[in-house]
Amino acid sequence: MLAAVNKKKWTWYGIIFAIIISLVIATIQIYSIEEESIKTSIIENQIEIQEIIAKSISKNITSEMELIIFELENLAKSSELQKDIGTVESNRLIAQTFIRLNSISPTAQILALDEDFTVLSQASKTYNSFVGAKVKGLSELIDLEKNDLDSEPKILSINTLLFDEPEIAITFPIINEETNKPAGMFLVTLASSEFFKRHGNIYDIESQFLTVTDENYVLLIHPNNKNIGKNFFDEEIQQANGNDPLVNYHIQNVLEGNLSTMIFTANDNIGERINTGIPVTVNGKNEFMFGVVTPTQSINKEIDEIIFITKIQSVFLLLSTIVVLLAFLVKRSQSFKKEKLTVIGQLSSNIAHDIRNPLGTIKNAGVIIEKENNDSNKIISREINRINLSVRRISHQIEEVLNYVRTTPLILKPHSINQTIQEAIDTLTVPENITISTPKNDVTIKFDHDKILIVFVNIILNAIQSIGDTKGEININMHKTGSHITIEFENSGPNIPSKDLKRIFDTLFTTKLEGTGLGLSSCKNIVEQHKGEIFATTNPVKFSIRLPK
Repeated sequence: MLAAVNKKKWTWYGIIFAIIISLVIATIQIYSIEEESIKTSIIENQIEIQEIIAKSISKNITSEMELIIFELENLAKSSELQKDIGTVESNRLIAQTFIRLNSISPTAQILALDEDFTVLSQASKTYNSFVGAKVKGLSELIDLEKNDLDSEPKILSINTLLFDEPEIAITFPIINEETNKPAGMFLVTLASSEFFKRHGNIYDIESQFLTVTDENYVLLIHPNNKNIGKNFFDEEIQQANGNDPLVNYHIQNVLEGNLSTMIFTANDNIGERINTGIPVTVNGKNEFMFGVVTPTQSINKEIDEIIFITKIQSVFLLLSTIVVLLAFLVKRSQSFKKEKLTVIGQLSSNIAHDIRNPLGTIKNAGVIIEKENNDSNKIISREINRINLSVRRISHQIEEVLNYVRTTPLILKPHSINQTIQEAIDTLTVPENITISTPKNDVTIKFDHDKILIVFVNIILNAIQSIGDTKGEININMHKTGSHITIEFENSGPNIPSKDLKRIFDTLFTTKLEGTGLGLSSCKNIVEQHKGEIFATTNPVKFSIRLPK
């Protein structure tokens, strides 16, 4: 009997022990799976945010450099500089331009050189006067060839005696408009670290740092100061990157004009990092590679601590553990969403206050110039047309952002669907290679006319951009389905990849380098305000909107 009791006891012990062991093993396995899934999700979110930030910074840098070149162009064409570079009046204009340049970006100095590279005028805050000296005599490190006097503006990275780091130099030729011969050039210098890091500080994202490489692969900004000024393909830098050909391809791919993100590990104290690179294009030329870098260690540290503590305290609480991990993931997702909305807020604020009013001034100035010119000067007419096209493109991007952030109540009144579709088409410039067919039937329902018009314009414009220069068509159909009206916009453009189709209405998702990622997201918000639905299908590409009658 005692033996039977002992046997039964040990049997129960064995069962309980087996259950405990099984539960521990199952918990460890589930922990491992959930941990990897969460890390993957967080890294994907981090990549998305880095690409948003990289695009914004690249556009800001491009805008500042093009504004600097624009100021130098105006200075070079001024009547005083056309007469003589070294006069009192020309010196005054150069000093005024220097002040304006510093309002755009911190500028070290402007040097005005004659055709022999002799400094005739200088505007600077703290540096010694170089007037009367030759640039090559000042520093053997500045390499300016003679033909630079008779060429387009150039952006260089140079080493001078002004800073203990490479500088950015922008050159602009001074061409005598009467003789069409070079009379000299401007040389503007900026401290590279001050210029680039200032842009990075706008987006205060934890654990990130910046890298910048010029078109010749010289490192201008790098977390290791010893590497600044060295070529990326130097043996020392290559060894630090593990001689990884994929890293080299990533750098070359960006400087060829492509947005690129990769995760790699270098032989340094940073370890694995997420590197998002984007070209900085000035006047159509890729001048720099701007990189936003985040060590994955900083992303994984918090989650590793939580998982470690939870494993110790809750080894038998499988469901509780999963809930904790999911709660952490939700918390992190909310944090990323907040950062996205911060970027949108900054972008919309800048557009509303810093771009919209000057854009109106530019547009009005173009109208006045075009009226005065009266098509008598073909070059002026062509340039005014380019200005008008650019104004329209920027205005559209402004409206996309503002439409997204506006939260006005609906004004529901009866309107014709067909008439609203036609209004949307009339507001757009439809290329000759594209034909648009509208519904043969019509229906009148209650909706906010202005907001639904925005939806129709966005969808038709996306279709036009998707078709591009090829011959294509956009077919718009409408039919009743129960208590709803369905409007379908079908186009002959390329199919939407399945991975993009799932995210096509997500905020800030875009496949276009110059897109805002807010157009279709705004459409979704507007349609849902009307208690409707919007969805997209592919093969053929079709956007469908369901609105209640």
